Amino acid sequence: MTNAGIDFYHQLARRGLTSSQRDYSSYYLGMAENYACLRGDRGPSERALINLFGRLWEERHFILAARVAWAILWGERG
Repeated sequence: MTNAGIDFYHQLARRGLTSSQRDYSSYYLGMAENYACLRGDRGPSERALINLFGRLWEERHFILAARVAWAILWGERG
């Protein structure tokens, strides 16, 4: 697994959907506020990606949700 995967935090930030890694970690990933910082270059875990997919789908961000689903199914993580 490489670290060159999809960077979901920056994609959401560019779209104005999240204002910080703390918000991204808790609201989108469903994890502790310091989760993204602690994971560093490893990217989100499968559980966090599933939470991210659910949140994006719920908010009707279907293209982003599809990218997350791709990462879950085929292992490309950011």
